[in-house]
Amino acid sequence: MNQPVKVGDKITLKIDSVANSADSVGKYENFIVFVPFAVPGDEVEVLITEVRKNFSRGKLTKVIKPSPFRVKPECSVFGECGGCHWQEIDYKKQLEYKKQIVINAFKKFPGVNINDVIPAKDPFFYRNKTQFPADTVQKKLGLFSLRSHFVVDVEFCPLVSKEINAIYAEIRKYLTETGFDIPTLRHVIIRASETTREAVVTFVLKNEDFRRIHLLSEHLIGKFPELAVLYNINREDTNVIMGDKHFTFSKDGRISEKLDKIDYRFSSISFFQTNTSQAKIIFKKIKEWCRGSLEKTALDLFCGVGAISLFIAKEFKEVVGVEEMGQAVLDAVANSDKNSISNCEFLNGKSERILVKLMKQDFKPNTILLDPPRKGCEQELLNLIPKTGADTVIYLSCDVMTLTRDLETLTKHGFEIEEVMPVDMFPMTYHIETLVKLKKQRLGCSDA
Repeated sequence: MNQPVKVGDKITLKIDSVANSADSVGKYENFIVFVPFAVPGDEVEVLITEVRKNFSRGKLTKVIKPSPFRVKPECSVFGECGGCHWQEIDYKKQLEYKKQIVINAFKKFPGVNINDVIPAKDPFFYRNKTQFPADTVQKKLGLFSLRSHFVVDVEFCPLVSKEINAIYAEIRKYLTETGFDIPTLRHVIIRASETTREAVVTFVLKNEDFRRIHLLSEHLIGKFPELAVLYNINREDTNVIMGDKHFTFSKDGRISEKLDKIDYRFSSISFFQTNTSQAKIIFKKIKEWCRGSLEKTALDLFCGVGAISLFIAKEFKEVVGVEEMGQAVLDAVANSDKNSISNCEFLNGKSERILVKLMKQDFKPNTILLDPPRKGCEQELLNLIPKTGADTVIYLSCDVMTLTRDLETLTKHGFEIEEVMPVDMFPMTYHIETLVKLKKQRLGCSDA
């Protein structure tokens, strides 16, 4: 195919759709062009930055005629910063686009209905955790630009909670006034509870020279007396943000959240859903799907701090949670004790390895819950699940492509998709959380 564009060309483009990425999509002489920060319906001027065999990428340089769905972004550095992708799109349209992304991914499952996306009550100030990279050479603290490690200087982020913004502003002010005189600083991670207002700051450092960071920490505690401050050491020059060594400057670094009647307390390094309000909606739906299981057993794989296990515990005779991260398992056990929940057990290890051991012990779960990381489940695990005899699988995913890949395996093993519920966990971005309920087909029954 002859490409009608080359790097450096400026073209006029009509934007047709959004991709399952930070890009919107248009066609120039029938050749696909991906353009971030554009809106379907826009007519735009685009600078071509990359050309491949079947597509090209471009940078939006001018909006010639705006889409009726284009709105003014809340953030002054939107388009420079890569922290979000869709602030320029009307929120109701974002929900429509996200549903279409899910529909497109589920085309391999004919006849499966996709529910409307459950919107966020507030599409701003929802994040309870954010990582801010530091560039001590250029003297900047902020967020990475899209698809790069260039730090964009950010004063304020409308996606993170107001508590996080207040703490971040104080850190940024101190660094600016002192000339960023902390050469060991790599990242600032801030986590704040939506329900208790507790907060934890973790400074990721290149080494254990704490002299200058101690001064910043003391300053912060003076401004926020209840703040927990931790240090993490990461000497490796990789994309992995945190290292293995942790130090405490003040308090124990744990934080609390409350969802319905369940109190959670967990360490700063343990995973918890980034949008607390939307997590509650998801957990309630899972609980609803599990009703009528009082004499049954659930297996919660990738259980983290026991968030879902404890939320649904009253619906089951027994819940067994499995988590690879040791600290999260300790948090899960502590949370079980904290809430006086006696029918939950938590095991530390890889899901597939623990499941093999449980099956050898004749453990037979009725319901299996999956909430894996973005990469999805290992094939070994997906092949083991049908052998457990479970009749229900509930899969929560933050990546619809790896989700549908994994569902292909489960449906080949006789599971049938009953319901697909997308939830807007990450407004102003293209990311979408998807909850799926599957049931084991009964032998001899029709597929109708």
